[in-house]
Amino acid sequence: MNRLFVALLLCTGVFAKPLDKTLELKKDEIYGGELQLGKFKKPVFFRWTLYKDQGLVVHLNLNHFPYQFILYPDFQRDSFRVAVFKEKGGASSSEVEGDHTPPFLMLSFKKFDTQAGVATLRLRASNQLKWVEQP
Repeated sequence: MNRLFVALLLCTGVFAKPLDKTLELKKDEIYGGELQLGKFKKPVFFRWTLYKDQGLVVHLNLNHFPYQFILYPDFQRDSFRVAVFKEKGGASSSEVEGDHTPPFLMLSFKKFDTQAGVATLRLRASNQLKWVEQP
């Protein structure tokens, strides 16, 4: 029984990694996974639904909470950042002494290929979070 537990633990560690990905997604193509902090996990998935006037409408679902926003290719409006595991106290707090910034997830709009109908996005998270791919 111990060998099985160790094997499962090792497999989980293999698939959990820091998150910094560049993705190319078509309209309504869903990308998702789980953000992990210690033993706690929060599901994440997103898709884009409309590209108009250089704006990309994005739907993000983080821990069953929906967000909708528009990203533009210019520097001031190209990213959406959300705090993750910002709860205080208990094991969910990831604050290190002197660092009071909660872990975050950030989605950035890089470019849009109008001929292919493909948006290029960068998905990243702070280093204390691990990303678990959805199968």
